[in-house]
Amino acid sequence: MTQTADTDTAGVLDGIRVFDMTLAAVGPWSTKLLAQLGADVIHVESPVLEMSHHIPPNIKGTGVLYISANHNKRNMMLDLKSPKDREQALELVGQCDLFVQNMRPGAVDRLGFDYETVSLRNPAIIYVSASAYGREGPMAAEAGVDPLLQAFCGWSSLNGPVGSRGEMFRHYAHLDINTSSMIVEAVLQALIHRERTGEGQFIELEMLTAALSIQTTRLAETLATGEQPIPMGSATSTTVPHQAFRCEDQRWLAVGVERNDLWPGFCRAMGLDELIDDPRFATNPDRVTNREHLIPVISDRFADRPAAWWVLRLSKESIPNSEIMDFNRLRYHPQVTQNGHLVELDTDHWGHLVVEGPPWRLTKTPEKPVRGAGRPGEHTSDVLRELGIGEGSAETAPQASGAER
Repeated sequence: MTQTADTDTAGVLDGIRVFDMTLAAVGPWSTKLLAQLGADVIHVESPVLEMSHHIPPNIKGTGVLYISANHNKRNMMLDLKSPKDREQALELVGQCDLFVQNMRPGAVDRLGFDYETVSLRNPAIIYVSASAYGREGPMAAEAGVDPLLQAFCGWSSLNGPVGSRGEMFRHYAHLDINTSSMIVEAVLQALIHRERTGEGQFIELEMLTAALSIQTTRLAETLATGEQPIPMGSATSTTVPHQAFRCEDQRWLAVGVERNDLWPGFCRAMGLDELIDDPRFATNPDRVTNREHLIPVISDRFADRPAAWWVLRLSKESIPNSEIMDFNRLRYHPQVTQNGHLVELDTDHWGHLVVEGPPWRLTKTPEKPVRGAGRPGEHTSDVLRELGIGEGSAETAPQASGAER
């Protein structure tokens, strides 16, 4: 195994080196997760800076997306259209365990870093190729933009107010980051396989497949009934009541009665004891069938008191509930602060930042401390010198954006 550059805490992937030729969100986020698990991730960028550098909002002229997707990495800048830089990159490939790229199908081949070429240099390498729609089919060459994937994969048809034609979920990175997490899952499987057999392999993964996987329940619903699910606002199709309600103070409270044994307690909390034995609402299937009769009664009741009142009443009866939080309130909530869900750090380049904490806790292999993202090419000479590649002095100035995605 290779050695990591950051040895202050040994993560579960300590000793794994990653050639990171990623851009935008899907690829960089996946390699950031690998870095948080302890891998030595070397982010190799073109002198032509890609789009995530420029997407607002910005910190000191650099897009927040770029900064947040590149924690804990080392940054190299190589012009892969230059024979000298390409050879240095191939020498680096020979000393890596993983190669991750998420360019459009064909783009990485034209640069000379397709799986066949890379695996000739390093037969044990695990090579990840992530794309939007896959290598085949009429949309193979199209770019992977999260909102457009939402539209194409059926996601948008499920969202929006009752009676609408559907709408995009405007947190753009939702499908991107789900794909990133699946890349990490695939990489860990491939590392286990290589540990057992010594074999590297090629991993192909598409955003479309990942997007369909997180809609499994709705796909099952469609295939079982032959009916297309329709937008229902905050409500769910399978349990009632399970949605958000507006309270007297105009705050919204989300409530989920997912089991029949919760129904009596919910009615008591709402002061609607007469509904407990109402045969129209006795079981969840009954409540689903009679949704249009039940929800107006509950909605009117919520409108009588402020959200905090209902939180106390519902929580006393152990009914799952939550106010709809904004990020400013969530940031200082004790549940977030006491569990380290957000982390504050001071960085060399971007000042004081608040970032998401690692999503896991491992007792034997603690997560790596979060280290702020570097600047493009910041570690080029250090990496080349450390690994004995070329003259260890490649320096290339960044140019305007225009990289392929």
